[in-house]
Amino acid sequence: APLQLRELVNCRWAEEVTQQLDTLQLCNLTKHEENEKDKCENHHEKLSVFCWTCKKCICHQCALWGGMHGGHTFKPLAEIYEQHVTKVNEEVTKLRRRLMELISLVQEVVG
Repeated sequence: APLQLRELVNCRWAEEVTQQLDTLQLCNLTKHEENEKDKCENHHEKLSVFCWTCKKCICHQCALWGGMHGGHTFKPLAEIYEQHVTKVNEEVTKLRRRLMELISLVQEVVG
């Protein structure tokens, strides 16, 4: 169906979203340097394991010696990190594609 100009919504945030996407791509997604917040509260070890059951980052000692995580499922934190980076990048690509579609549609209507 043909669109009327009065039916269009001004997409003022499109430029802001584009700038944020550019910023995300420019950021080097490297792992944080070790600091206190990246260490286990109980063992003061580097968080290197993801407890899939608790959805929480833990150290290898928490995973090995059971305690609160006995019988839980674990994955290497680096693997979970890479999965999340991949998913974020896929979503950014979809957003960019949709933005280009919207810009094209606005140009067709205005032009």
